[in-house]
Amino acid sequence: MGQFPAIGVYEHQSIVGAYEPTLAALDPRILRNDLAVQICYLYGGWREADGTLHVFERKFMGPMTAGLWLMRLEDGQVKIDPSSIKTSRGESKRTFEDDEIVWRGQMMENQADGEESMVLRFIEGAFDWTEGSVLRLHGDLVGPGLQMHAPDQTEPFFYMSQLYKVRGDVLGAEVEGFVFVDHTGWPHGTDWKEWRVFNHLQLAWVAFANEFEDGSIEWGHLCLGADRFSFTMTADGSGATALHTTEVRGGVDFGENDYNHRTVWRGGDDSWIFELEPGGQLREFTEARWGTYRAQCGYVTRTNETRELKLGFGWNETFADRVKANGIGPVADALG
Repeated sequence: MGQFPAIGVYEHQSIVGAYEPTLAALDPRILRNDLAVQICYLYGGWREADGTLHVFERKFMGPMTAGLWLMRLEDGQVKIDPSSIKTSRGESKRTFEDDEIVWRGQMMENQADGEESMVLRFIEGAFDWTEGSVLRLHGDLVGPGLQMHAPDQTEPFFYMSQLYKVRGDVLGAEVEGFVFVDHTGWPHGTDWKEWRVFNHLQLAWVAFANEFEDGSIEWGHLCLGADRFSFTMTADGSGATALHTTEVRGGVDFGENDYNHRTVWRGGDDSWIFELEPGGQLREFTEARWGTYRAQCGYVTRTNETRELKLGFGWNETFADRVKANGIGPVADALG
C-alpha cells in the first residue's frame, strides 16, 4: 500500500487539554509525559495607560538565562530598550519549597557593573517579579492551564502554559497586561531551534490574551502546522475551554518582508483572527533568529466577538515559506 506511516508514527498529531495550574505544576524538575523540561519561558506584553505596547521575553534553560528582552513601541516601531543589557543574566539560584518557587539572579550581577538584580517568586496562584529599577510586577493566575503533547518515536514534544494578569511599574511607567509562563519538554541534547517543531512543524503559532469591558478574560494558543501539528486551545477565567486538533484550518496574509499582518485559525465551530497592530513587527527580536522566522504582535479576537475589548495582546510567530509550501492560502479564502 505505502501511503500510511509506520506503526507508532502519528506525524506529530497534537493532543490538547486543560490542567489544574498549581504551584507544583511549575516545578521544572518533574517530567511531563516522560519528557524533561528543556526551557521555561516568561513572555508577553503589557501596556501603559495610553495603550503604548511593551513586549518582553525571558528564557531559562535550567538555571541559566541570557537576560531579558525588554521591548517598547517607540517612534512607530517596537524596539529593544537599552535597559535590557543591564538585566540579570548567567546562572540564577533556584529554590523549591512547598509554598514558593523562587528564581534569583546569582552570578553575573556580582561581576557586571550596574546589572540589575532579579527576584522572581511564585506562590500558589500568583507571582511577584522585580529586576532592580527596571521593573516591579505582581501577577495573578487566570483560569486553568493549557497543555499540548505531540507524540513521536524520535522527536516527541510537550508544551504547557499558564497565564497571569499583571500590574506594576516598568521603566518608570505604570503598566497592565499579561505574562505567559510556559514549559517545554523533549529529550535532552537538542536546542529548541534545532528541534523539529521549530524548524519544520510550526507555521503560524500565536499566544494571546484578552480582557473585555465586562471583566471576562479569554486566552490561549492557536497553531497552524505542518504534518498533523495543528491545534487551538483556549480558556477563560471561569474554566471554560475550547480545544481542537485535527480539524484546525486557517489562512495567512503576509505583508512587506514577509511579516504577517493577518491570520485566521478555525477549529470546529470556533474561529479567531490576528490583526497586526501598527509598528508591531518585532524586527530586532526576529533578526536575532534565523531562517524565515518572523515575530509580530497585535490583537486576536473571535471572528464573531461582540464584547468590547479593554486590554489585549497577541504574539504571533510565522514562517512564510512553510506556510506557502503547505498550501495555506489567504485569510479571505479561509473565512469564505
